[in-house]
Amino acid sequence: MTTLDTTSIAAAAMAQAGSAFSQQVAVIAVRSQLDAERAVADLVAQTASPPAPPGQGQVLDVRV
Repeated sequence: MTTLDTTSIAAAAMAQAGSAFSQQVAVIAVRSQLDAERAVADLVAQTASPPAPPGQGQVLDVRV
């Protein structure tokens, strides 16, 4: 019976190792996605121009 017990323990250890590896891959994927989103947000923030002061940038129709 010790062979059966050793086999089940080994199977459980392999399953746990596989689960831990899958979790690590998922964490890396989420971190990568967050880094990409931050990079895009930083790029947008750098290229965005500040709003025009009040009264400027407006088109007025002055035809009579």
